[in-house]
Amino acid sequence: MAEKTKPVAEGLDTDRLMHELGQFRRFHLLSYFLLSLPAFAAAHYAINYVFLAADVPYRCVVPECEAANSTEYNPSWLASALPPGGREKRCFSRAPLDDQLPCQDGGFAEELRSCDQWLYASKNTIVSEFNLACQEWKRTLVGTIHNIGMLVSLPILGYISDRWGRKRALILSCTLVGAIGSLKAFSISYEMYVIVEFLETVAGASAFPAAYILTIELLGQDKRVLTTAFLGIVLVLGGLSFALLAKTFQYWRTFILVVYPPSLLFLSYIYLLPESIRWLLSQNRKEEAVEIIMRAAKMNNVTLSEETLSQLKTEKIIPTDEKKDPEAEDGLWIQIMHSPIIMTRLAICSWWWITCTFVFYGLAINSVSLAGDKYTNYMLVVSVEVIAVVTNALVLDRIGRKRTLLAAYVVCGISCVAITFVPKSMSWMATSLYLIGKIAITQAFSGIYMYTSELFPTHARHSLLGFCSMVGRLGSIIAPQMPLLAIYVDWLPSVLFGATALIAGGLMMTTPETLNTRLPDTIREAEHITAAPSKPPATSQQQKDVATSRC
Repeated sequence: MAEKTKPVAEGLDTDRLMHELGQFRRFHLLSYFLLSLPAFAAAHYAINYVFLAADVPYRCVVPECEAANSTEYNPSWLASALPPGGREKRCFSRAPLDDQLPCQDGGFAEELRSCDQWLYASKNTIVSEFNLACQEWKRTLVGTIHNIGMLVSLPILGYISDRWGRKRALILSCTLVGAIGSLKAFSISYEMYVIVEFLETVAGASAFPAAYILTIELLGQDKRVLTTAFLGIVLVLGGLSFALLAKTFQYWRTFILVVYPPSLLFLSYIYLLPESIRWLLSQNRKEEAVEIIMRAAKMNNVTLSEETLSQLKTEKIIPTDEKKDPEAEDGLWIQIMHSPIIMTRLAICSWWWITCTFVFYGLAINSVSLAGDKYTNYMLVVSVEVIAVVTNALVLDRIGRKRTLLAAYVVCGISCVAITFVPKSMSWMATSLYLIGKIAITQAFSGIYMYTSELFPTHARHSLLGFCSMVGRLGSIIAPQMPLLAIYVDWLPSVLFGATALIAGGLMMTTPETLNTRLPDTIREAEHITAAPSKPPATSQQQKDVATSRC
């Protein structure tokens, strides 16, 4: 019987190849720049409903006292016509005792009546445009619909990425979000707006995960933390740009037409951006991989080693009469379900993602409700994320992934729970705990991207990362409803944020450390991360790489 031939990618140490190509030279720097632009753009789409669907001041129109088209928001008689405080002030009014105009201060009955017309202080958001007064659930539903779209998008684009390539998934996601998102500016009803919001998110939610996977697969194992820090900083810059543009173009239709159409330019990546070398090798598409490798070596002005050149040039022919490995013929999810280790890891990672999206987006949505200018508050909350990104860059490669993420979850959990015990008179302490919690969950969110990608094999990495992110969107679907919950039990959202973070920290104790390990290419390699002392025999080159990494 003929001897089985190994896949092409199996004979090549991709981490060593990346080191030989030079990770901070012309080819790589150009790729980093091209991949940073989708991440920067994604920050403008991810949570823009906090401004586009923001609440605006409004009041009942009192028809006996003013014309239907009146624009005077605070007439002298208004205090007597409206009940004091909360929802009642916005949704109910009192009838005047005398039908003669003008109405007088104090000349109103005590009995309340519901309103059917409202006057808005601002026309900048969809609340006034589509007359959503006293329908808070419709306003918050926009954020939930957005995140349901993300839940649908991630497995679809993850499959496209693993089946047809990282580059195609990235270009498809980036250009579709620009085309579909622009249609929101032409919405003629609330129903049309939320439908387009859903379709836009289905199309574009995977832009950042695709850019992240491409970037991390471009680097060797010792530069993964830099990848996370780099894209984290880009997201912060994108968030600041988003807030500045939202403040400059406050009318929602204008903002959309400024922000979305430029994404159509990502079509040029068909010619500018190379495909992932690791993905091509994992798919046995050696010729395409070699073409990119040689172009990178030429651009970087480096010479590959004789051993690497020999591996790249060797033609491996699989005999036609060779019996195929039945496991290799199994579908991706069949192979995963046959691995209890990977299935358990997938469930744990999914909870981490639920926690990250629930707490991260929950705190971000609440930021625009803090005292002061909402745009400034949002920029402040985004700016403190730099602390989390820099902290991760300093500690992830020193104390490891597990301890860093464990500390982040625990600090976040304690901070959020502690907010409920702060007296109302000490608002500065509540704000401080809020920011500490936001920094901690950002640190966890930033690190979990890298940690999750290191736990799964190359040929399934984007699909499994996409699955975790998809399940995680359950958290971001619930998060926009927390302001509604706070109306009834004001302390409960903070306790829920804290409890989910503490549970995630406990689960962090059950998974392996991935510091100084190479990215697994197969399910077997991913399983053996859990048993470092009893790994399958390493090649001499792998032993040399491990020894070097420990120095």
